[in-house]
Amino acid sequence: MSVVGRERVRGRSFTWVVALGTTLAALTACSSSEPSTSIASAATQGPSAKTALVVDAPDWGHIHNLSLKGETLFIGSHDGLWKQDQQQAPVLMSAPAFDVMGLTQNGDRWLASGHPGPEMDSPGNLGLMASGDGGVTWQSVSLSGEVDFHRLVAADNVVVGLSAHDRTLLRSEDGGQTWLNLGSPPLYDLAVDPTNATVVVATTSDGLVHSADAGRTFTPIASPALLAFLAWTDSGLYSASVDGQVFLSTDEGTTWKARGEIEGQPESFAADASTVISLVGDSIVESLDGGLSFSPRVTGIARH
Repeated sequence: MSVVGRERVRGRSFTWVVALGTTLAALTACSSSEPSTSIASAATQGPSAKTALVVDAPDWGHIHNLSLKGETLFIGSHDGLWKQDQQQAPVLMSAPAFDVMGLTQNGDRWLASGHPGPEMDSPGNLGLMASGDGGVTWQSVSLSGEVDFHRLVAADNVVVGLSAHDRTLLRSEDGGQTWLNLGSPPLYDLAVDPTNATVVVATTSDGLVHSADAGRTFTPIASPALLAFLAWTDSGLYSASVDGQVFLSTDEGTTWKARGEIEGQPESFAADASTVISLVGDSIVESLDGGLSFSPRVTGIARH
């Protein structure tokens, strides 16, 4: 996954951007073998502790995005979209499989971008894709052959995406059919208020920024730490810092309350209601108490 940001960053900020970009970019091709699974006891870490599903999953050597629908986990990987219910073996959903980037939920449909799989006759950049059957089949919506979104967020008919190649911020107000080019602000991750899609909050290598005009302009706002990832839910706006601290804001990122801590550097992050999840190293860890405590959900993920 490429980092959306400009090269003008310095010192600690520069180290963070390069580290995240290098870590994710290094996760390359995976084999197509099916994962083997077994159940192992997870270390107790508060209310979230449970039995973890140990997965030998070379297909997940390159995980791009995580998403939650209730407590069901969806994994956007180099080899397709996977679904994993609590303490159950993961199931490959997308048919055919493709390199799933920018995975996000939009009402009853899933949105994604990425690159075609070996069984697909499609351009190298898929643009915006949509699935209305739970991620099994996918149809092109727009920008096929033009854009590879590495970040996508949506609220009602509004879709906002960051292009991986030229760092352009694009916004659609008709479900992804047509797009407005908002320039190239140095954003890494972003979130849209699910109740007011004109409000966008984003992370940068220099700190947190806020937009009240649908992403046309951004204003720096104070943040409790150097934040990397954002996830806006009905419970509020969750964030994860570069060193794994988790925070929650209920006022569009103006103020933050510290929650718990993820042990390690998050590489992907998602939330739904009080469930918070993150990819860290060779594990996906989960909190069922709003980020206060974390325990393993999926472990033994092969890294390449």
